[in-house]
Amino acid sequence: DIEQGRSAIFSVSVKNTGNVYDTFAFYDPSTLEGQNEWALPFGWGIDFPTSISLDPLQSVTKNLKVSVPTSQDPGTFVIYLKGWSTGEPVLSIDRGTFDVLELWINVSTRTTGNIVFSVGDTTQYILPGECSEFDIDVTKHFTPGHLVFNVPGAPPDKPSNWTEETWRFDHWTVDLDFSNAPGGNGPADDAPRYWSQINTPYTVTAIMCAPYNATAGLGDSVAVRAHLDGQPKIRDSVVILTNIIQRYDLETSVPETILDLYPGQPYQMNTTIENLGNGPDRFDVTIDSIIDSDGNSHVWDIEIPRILFGELDRDETGEYPIVINVPEKTLAGQYTVKFNVYSEEEYEGTKLRDVISLKINIIEFHDMRITLDPSVESKIKTTAPSRIVRFTLNVTNFGNVPDQPTIHNHTIDAAGGWGVMPGMNTLSNWDIKFALLEGFDTEYPVENLCLGQAPDFLTLSEPIPSEGCYLSAQTGALTLPIMEAYTTLQIVVIVSIAPDAALQNREIGIKAISMFGSSANDGDYDETPGWEDSCTLDSNKDGIPDNYRPDCDTNEQILELRLRAPDLEILEVTTGSKKGAIGEMLSVSVKIVNRGNAHATDVNVILCKDQSPNSIKKNGCDENNIVYRQIIKAIMPIGDGGLENPDPITLLYMVEAGNHDIVVVVDADNDIVETDETNNIMRIPGGELSSTFGTGDVIIDVVARYSVPTIILGATFSLIGVAGYVMYGRRLEALQAFAEKTSLMSKNDDEDTIF
Repeated sequence: DIEQGRSAIFSVSVKNTGNVYDTFAFYDPSTLEGQNEWALPFGWGIDFPTSISLDPLQSVTKNLKVSVPTSQDPGTFVIYLKGWSTGEPVLSIDRGTFDVLELWINVSTRTTGNIVFSVGDTTQYILPGECSEFDIDVTKHFTPGHLVFNVPGAPPDKPSNWTEETWRFDHWTVDLDFSNAPGGNGPADDAPRYWSQINTPYTVTAIMCAPYNATAGLGDSVAVRAHLDGQPKIRDSVVILTNIIQRYDLETSVPETILDLYPGQPYQMNTTIENLGNGPDRFDVTIDSIIDSDGNSHVWDIEIPRILFGELDRDETGEYPIVINVPEKTLAGQYTVKFNVYSEEEYEGTKLRDVISLKINIIEFHDMRITLDPSVESKIKTTAPSRIVRFTLNVTNFGNVPDQPTIHNHTIDAAGGWGVMPGMNTLSNWDIKFALLEGFDTEYPVENLCLGQAPDFLTLSEPIPSEGCYLSAQTGALTLPIMEAYTTLQIVVIVSIAPDAALQNREIGIKAISMFGSSANDGDYDETPGWEDSCTLDSNKDGIPDNYRPDCDTNEQILELRLRAPDLEILEVTTGSKKGAIGEMLSVSVKIVNRGNAHATDVNVILCKDQSPNSIKKNGCDENNIVYRQIIKAIMPIGDGGLENPDPITLLYMVEAGNHDIVVVVDADNDIVETDETNNIMRIPGGELSSTFGTGDVIIDVVARYSVPTIILGATFSLIGVAGYVMYGRRLEALQAFAEKTSLMSKNDDEDTIF
């Protein structure tokens, strides 16, 4: 058997059966005579020797090669190998001088390269519902023939009762297009088609269509095969594969797209994201923009829970809480907030899949706050009666519209609770004034008192001040300037403590009220008339506020004044002896107690002579009248370890001539602030301390004091007189001597005169 275009080899044995050396000849197949003798069909080729020489009885085997052209039609053929002896003139098969060998050859159709498929890329990528076309160039070689096409493993055909669209939703379809091939699209796809032209390619197009619901990834693969009609072994085929491109498609929905929110309000937006693509998708959500009605961009704190973002399979839905935190300082108005939803990969040139657009209306919001900055000011101050104390507070308009607040002061009423109505109640003798602090953050801030405060009250006829703060004659409330949204003013609360104030802890409440009213009137959202919800209330004095934001009233600030002062009192003054020699020291014992609630330091205790207690109270003790002074480092109050009956303090009086009134004075210079200054002076028992002889000692003292100076003065004048007399005598002597010398000089001059 030989395929078209192939060759076959026969092994031919030639034997010399004679008894002499002989040469055997064969027809030359290259000549016309030889081709006829060989009975060779057209185009066949023979490769065999034309002569062979053999010794007697010698045998040799030679290969005979037969070549069949590719154009040879299949069939069974016979060729003849004829050989003869060149040594005999008579050629006869019977005589052994001639012989013929028949060779039967079955020519079959060539299987390799008979039908050739040529196709470009055997793998294509399409989207769900799309079709891929594979152009297959089919070439018939060697001889024309009928080709039969089929698609092994093709998807099932569409039932007649299904529509094309319905069937293709979940099913692949494969079709062969023969419009450019012999026979066209008229015959059935598997009908034999005659390829009359050899070595000429014709295009057969295989069309594969993916289901509309196809999942991304590897698609369907089929084999397109063609075989020679009646000879299935003579065939060629190609496997084509269609992969499905992933289509990224996310759809997002939120419960509401139009919102009404307040500044500082958090809003949880439960966002539903559905994967409508044909494969899994790892998505992301980002903030695109936050723009107000004027086109200005803003930055808000928006919590996107990316830790919850996983991979959504196709047709899977997830719900994720996105929290929008509106900043506390957000002006009223319309805001547009956009979120972008992205896929993990680009599709159609972008990763953007959906946009969430929210229209947020920031509602008009009113919130006045009064606070104390602990880094600058203390809400607790220790002071004393008659003192003036200042507190610097911050008043802030946390609303998103302009506001003009009023300031009110409150105290604890007689019932022990905070008064709802403004007023001083039990602190009626105290005075409170307010001032605006300008240039707070500069080196030299300026304190401007509010207008209309005592004693210069405004009247109803006067115009309302356009700048600064003032005590309104119309409302009786201290009114601050108009404050823009989210601005702060520094105010100074000036508390003048009454001189007779009890040494106790006192609290004063300062409240800022919005011009829009309280929360009950849809005004300040956290302002209530009562103080039980104040953010600064500490009813049990444990240092921890009773209420915390946001569930407390930020319009109130409680200030505490701790009144601390000593109260020095002279309990007793005693003397050991009331008389003594001049220059002798007499002891004066003094008992001093501190009935206040603060210790007194550097207490000045003096003995004052010859000045009445009333004069000392009014004018103090004259410095010349202070006969003894002692400084006591500290006197503790009775309640802090002090003694109700303290040890006496001994003062010393140096006796002077005569009788003198002696008064003991504590804090003579009035340096210590006390609750009672009337008990700091006490005369010694009997009132006087004297020298031994009383008035007589005064006379003796005067004589002793002035006699010596008089004698010294007289002696001085006597010496001056003697000195003057001596000087006068010497002057007379000098004048006389001068006169004598003058007369002598005159005579000498006359004698020497020349005319």
